[in-house]
Amino acid sequence: MNKGKIRFIARAGAIAALYVALTYLTYSFAYGEIQVRVSEALTVLPYIFPEAVWGVTIGCFIANIGSPFGPIDMIFGTSFTLIAALLTYWLGKTKKPAFLAPVPPILVNAFGVSFYVTTLLGLLNKNGQLTIQKSKAFSYVFTHFAFKPYIIGALWIGIGEAIATIALGLPLLYFFLRKRRSNES
Repeated sequence: MNKGKIRFIARAGAIAALYVALTYLTYSFAYGEIQVRVSEALTVLPYIFPEAVWGVTIGCFIANIGSPFGPIDMIFGTSFTLIAALLTYWLGKTKKPAFLAPVPPILVNAFGVSFYVTTLLGLLNKNGQLTIQKSKAFSYVFTHFAFKPYIIGALWIGIGEAIATIALGLPLLYFFLRKRRSNES
């Protein structure tokens, strides 16, 4: 295996591990209708590092194993992270301005994750566990969806995502962009 492939896999693995660690360290406010998942700061990295697409996706999947929403968050939350990461990667590849890197994670997660979070949130008990079987959560979302809570949830999740990706993620991205430029000169 050549150095480039080793670096790609190592960086993807490091990003995934960091995503999981940050999510679990901030568990109390990483899940729910009003959430700031600090690990989402890493979702801007696909702009400059293609391997970050896999790092944040795998990290999100592993982090969502501990989600109170169970398999529905593992499947859909991870899918939304992958979509946002691919869009962020595309922004970097097409040389769009770096300040746009947070836009895909903010929009995709705000409108995607809130779809099931706002419906299932009322079903959490005082211990943060679903009061229905996790296998029935998917059908419950589609039979009990309400538009007004969805829009409010999208707003709150979007604000939390903006805090993570703009306040934390953009400085991180700019750090790596400066470092790359200084290494090239």
